[in-house]
Amino acid sequence: DTQITDTREPLAWDASVPLQEELKTRAAQQFLHIWRDHREREDGELKWGEEMEYFLLDSTGSKAALCADQVLNALGSSSGDLSNPVTSAGWRTEYSNFQVEGVTMPPYSWGLDELLKIEPSLRWRRQAVQQEAERHGATVVTFATFPLLGVPDCTVPPTSPSPDGACQSVTCPDPATSPHPRYKALTANVRLRKGVKAGAFIPREGHWGALSPAEIDRLPFEITQGVEDPVPNHIYMDCCAYGAAQCCVQATFLARSLSEARFLTDQYLVLSPIFLALSAASPFFRGLVADVDARMMTFSQTWDDRQLEELGTVRNSRASANDLYIGEDLSAEQCAKLNDVQPAVHVATQRVLEEAGVDPLLAAHVGHLFVRDVLITLPDALTKSDEDNADLWEQLQGTNWGSARLKPPPARSANPDAAIGWRVEFRIPEVQITDFENAAIVAVVRVLTEAIAANKVDYRIPISLCDENFARAHRRKAASEGKFWWRTGEGKV
Repeated sequence: DTQITDTREPLAWDASVPLQEELKTRAAQQFLHIWRDHREREDGELKWGEEMEYFLLDSTGSKAALCADQVLNALGSSSGDLSNPVTSAGWRTEYSNFQVEGVTMPPYSWGLDELLKIEPSLRWRRQAVQQEAERHGATVVTFATFPLLGVPDCTVPPTSPSPDGACQSVTCPDPATSPHPRYKALTANVRLRKGVKAGAFIPREGHWGALSPAEIDRLPFEITQGVEDPVPNHIYMDCCAYGAAQCCVQATFLARSLSEARFLTDQYLVLSPIFLALSAASPFFRGLVADVDARMMTFSQTWDDRQLEELGTVRNSRASANDLYIGEDLSAEQCAKLNDVQPAVHVATQRVLEEAGVDPLLAAHVGHLFVRDVLITLPDALTKSDEDNADLWEQLQGTNWGSARLKPPPARSANPDAAIGWRVEFRIPEVQITDFENAAIVAVVRVLTEAIAANKVDYRIPISLCDENFARAHRRKAASEGKFWWRTGEGKV
């Protein structure tokens, strides 16, 4: 069977709403058990890996081939020689039924000669997916976005939008979403929590800046629902699929300690918009030319489940750039200077963690994640042991899609030998067309990670300037003509 979070039907959203505070209380306890088990650990044998996402298209390349579920069932959770990352891979479901994710399995070791394995591994992986895709008349490509999603007749087999389905989209068909219950529930619950459909409003060519971020945040509550293009000169994408059915390059690195993982997370936050600009490969949405070159804005807006009254207190979507530096090395003065925005936190969670001995910055980080609600609640969510399982913690952590992610070790039941320690995930680069380009991105991130960790290279600039950099990274020709805030050798910005 393919490895996914769970195939059971989650609770209906209305049934989960009264449980939210209890779910968060239990999730905080699950985090605390992990933290207590691993806060002092030191890892010497470092490993790492990457995740690559693939589209399945028809033989013409013009339609999404809705066969990912069949392809994944044929591939299984892993395939190949599982002793060698060059000729094996792990396989995972993704949001859409025309996406497949392949991951490094087994992980790479830390030697620099392992960089030479990345491209051959990606080639093997593409061939393995292609072999199964061909049985369904499909071909494998690596695009950051499928530019024709949402135009009429954009899938094989043919499908139509279902305004009464989970998406309730007037342009994107429900069958484009994976058939697994998790994804349909996520889609419906974002809409139900928000109270209206979330949607992206991406400027068409020549119209950058016509709407402010605050105006865009309010648009889902103000537009007439069920209209294909309600805002002039903007590409309207009215469901989660437009944001989640995108492909990126992700790399996860085992850190030597919690302290090092926190430091690397901070550095990744600064590097993320630069890599977004360098890898930008998304100038088309719904068959139209946009005035942006990158995809992250679409992801952020289509997964923004904030309610109208939260727009003034929760500063951005649950799919957006990180709001907080968490480095253990930061002094109070540095924190005040660098963390110059005020992210909302779930006060009860923050207080529980601090009372248990978690330092204020890490407690604020977790408390900020818990501002979001648990989107997927399984029937037995509150019956499992918090010492051995961390399903609720993973649900909250995994549905905060930041630009970088601090990844604590798994719970005891999933990490029986305590082999997995503190990790950090670089999440932002857009996938490229060739295996060579994708391998180059991964290799650069791997070398940068070692240089930063070994030399304590500090790129941190105020969070508000990181936000500016993310906006600039979306602009057309951002990498060649744009300007970004950066820290100089003297520590100035």
